Amino acid sequence: METTADFNDIYWEPPESEFQPLLDFESEISREVPHNDIALLTQRIKRSFLDYVRQGVMLDAVCRYRLYKQQYKDFAEYCNLALGRSHFYCKKIIQAAKICLELIKSKFKILPTSVAQALPLLKFAKTDEYGDSQLQDKWQTVVDGFPPELITAAKISEALDENPEDRAKQVRIGGQAYQLLQQKAAAAGMTVSKYLEMLISGAESPDEEPPEGTELTPEQEEICDRAEAYIKSKSKKRGFAIRVPSKSYQKAIAGKNRSDKVSDSS
Repeated sequence: METTADFNDIYWEPPESEFQPLLDFESEISREVPHNDIALLTQRIKRSFLDYVRQGVMLDAVCRYRLYKQQYKDFAEYCNLALGRSHFYCKKIIQAAKICLELIKSKFKILPTSVAQALPLLKFAKTDEYGDSQLQDKWQTVVDGFPPELITAAKISEALDENPEDRAKQVRIGGQAYQLLQQKAAAAGMTVSKYLEMLISGAESPDEEPPEGTELTPEQEEICDRAEAYIKSKSKKRGFAIRVPSKSYQKAIAGKNRSDKVSDSS
């Protein structure tokens, strides 16, 4: 005769979560709070700032010795499936770790505390024919320019920027204003940044009137008229509007074609 075990008689132990060690760590610190040594805690906190270096060393070992081959076809698949991170980001961690290790070997006490802080130094880590690089000098520039608590990725990039005039700047604008910029840039066939540069420099928009004396040939007029009629008929059938190039824009194209022919003949 079959019997059904009572639910309370069944012992089930859930699998250990990969995040359980963090919960255990929290409990451990909480239990020890009254007896914690501030110097020891400070040392552990400072060490944790460089966890990305440990990650980079381990990732580099997996990649360099192809340890992923045991279960995955390549390093990218290992990063995606095993770690839940992109191959690109894991490579950046490796590069950042190598930067920090090089600075440690150069006896620096102040170090980049994140991947974002280390990466601006990457281009200065390349060695020349004599085995020298600019890495140490560039990092010394950062250390001399800012107190440790004020060093950020943005300030590192700014301090090391060799062409500050050409560096992109960020401007905050409202969402509606940005949407309007997007629409106008798309209508002009440009990116938002290029459209803004055009407005600031005072250059003419592609839709503005071309110089006088630029006319379409009869053949070009006929082609444009047929194209315009075709597009309008299609837009009516499908229920949406299509922006048709204006006559002024068509004249501008004709002027460009004419100048191209003149340059070719010369």
